[in-house]
Amino acid sequence: SYLTEGLDCYVAGLFKAAAVMVGCAAESMILTLRGALVEKLESLDISVSKDMKDWRIKTVSDALYSFFIGHKAQFDRTIRESFEAYWPAFAQQIRVSRNDAGHPTSVDPITPDTVHASLLVFPELARVVNNLSRWVTNDLS
Repeated sequence: SYLTEGLDCYVAGLFKAAAVMVGCAAESMILTLRGALVEKLESLDISVSKDMKDWRIKTVSDALYSFFIGHKAQFDRTIRESFEAYWPAFAQQIRVSRNDAGHPTSVDPITPDTVHASLLVFPELARVVNNLSRWVTNDLS
């Protein structure tokens, strides 16, 4: 629903709102991935870092990145390559655009091109998150 609303905002020329909504959609996926990972780790009786349970999305995202970087040798080539290529896009493109829209430091911080870039990278981030979720569920031991 966040992504649908973000697309509607983009089409209507409401670029700041679109950036926020795409950012919310991405953050929702990150939190869902965190939930799956925490559940799996706890079922394996593996301690979960306090950063992984934090309420701040950047802290959670960084904790997830650290965890998956530490386990990327266990990924198949496709998951590893997509993780390395697209996970940083969340932090560098989607998250920064959302923050610029939600916490502006200038009068017009968001351009149509910025939001368009977020919309273009979003499907790849979704694919990475889905692949990582499947790996956590099926292969993490």
